[in-house]
Amino acid sequence: MIRIEFGISTQSDNLQSGQKKFTKNESAKKNGNMSSTIKTAIIGYGKSAKHFHVPLLKAMDDFEIRSVLQRSKSDSQKDLPDAKLMRDMKDLLKDDRLDLVIITTPNNVHFDQAFQALSADKHVVVEKPFTVTSDSAEKLIRLAESKKRTLTVYHNRRWDNDFLTMKKVLNSKVLGEIVEVESSFNRFRNFLRDDAWKEKDLPGSGILYDISPHLIDQALLLFGNPEKIYADIRAQRDGDADDWFEINLFYPGLKVKLKAGMLVPEPSPRFIIRGKKGTFVKFGLDPQENALAAGKNPKSEEWRREPEQNWGTIYKELNGEIVEEKVETVSGNYLNFYEKLKYAIDQKKEPPVDPRTARKGIRIIEKAIESSRQGKVLDLQFSD
Repeated sequence: MIRIEFGISTQSDNLQSGQKKFTKNESAKKNGNMSSTIKTAIIGYGKSAKHFHVPLLKAMDDFEIRSVLQRSKSDSQKDLPDAKLMRDMKDLLKDDRLDLVIITTPNNVHFDQAFQALSADKHVVVEKPFTVTSDSAEKLIRLAESKKRTLTVYHNRRWDNDFLTMKKVLNSKVLGEIVEVESSFNRFRNFLRDDAWKEKDLPGSGILYDISPHLIDQALLLFGNPEKIYADIRAQRDGDADDWFEINLFYPGLKVKLKAGMLVPEPSPRFIIRGKKGTFVKFGLDPQENALAAGKNPKSEEWRREPEQNWGTIYKELNGEIVEEKVETVSGNYLNFYEKLKYAIDQKKEPPVDPRTARKGIRIIEKAIESSRQGKVLDLQFSD
């Protein structure tokens, strides 16, 4: 095995990899004046709010966290002393100055809370999964359209460094025609948490609704609508909710395998892309989640840069030998979600994540459950 350079590994292509930035000044320039700060409410204050949304919002001048809804706890006051602590959703929505509601609560209440917020004429961000059922997703989309409000879903993994690098490799055509893709998101925890709603027998609980929305969303972005599906969903730790899945999506000439499990202690590739001219393999998860949890500055370039030892590798034949190239990882940028959201609200443009794409993802989850129960391949059909 020898190493060779194929000339696609540059760090300077972030904006060409789906990371176009829409800043406050750029939005204002189009309108001829400075745009106003978006008054924001956070619904729920668990890991999602603390480690993803709040640090990103605090790093930007375009959003003001005006209120937080917590049913019983009050820990948000330590992190957000200027925000109003609210106990009731209806009282929170009475605030006429409120522009945006971000829903970070358990999956089974996403629909009801998003419906209330849209009905109160607020823009809405829903944590993934969008909803538990595709019918519920459709109702929210129609309501948002009737109210002329922005509705979007927090699929932040679109701005993961590994996914952006994968897009770059695919766009380079260096692998030739793609025939197989494997996307895995594994963890290791061989015990159940008694206080974790994700591990209870609740609508939308389990690893399928927790992880597959990201992987499905990425597949839809890269390859469009699959034609068929086969899924295997299991509870390997004997709990009330699933903790392992494998979803196979079938396209003409291409198979995409999506996997996640809770009993995987060994390193496993995040992505494997096989083409007729070679293979790309990428280990390691995007460092942004851990950096956010550690309180690091999201605007720092070093904050999201990946060390060289974690770069992906292309394997390809050259002059009868298998050669390899290390592909420099494209920097991820979760801030891009809120930059695009600000632009969408100000300019009445498409949101950073189209809720119709998120609805397709929920439909695929529903068909995955049906496929696993029946133990057979099923056709997939979409209305749009």
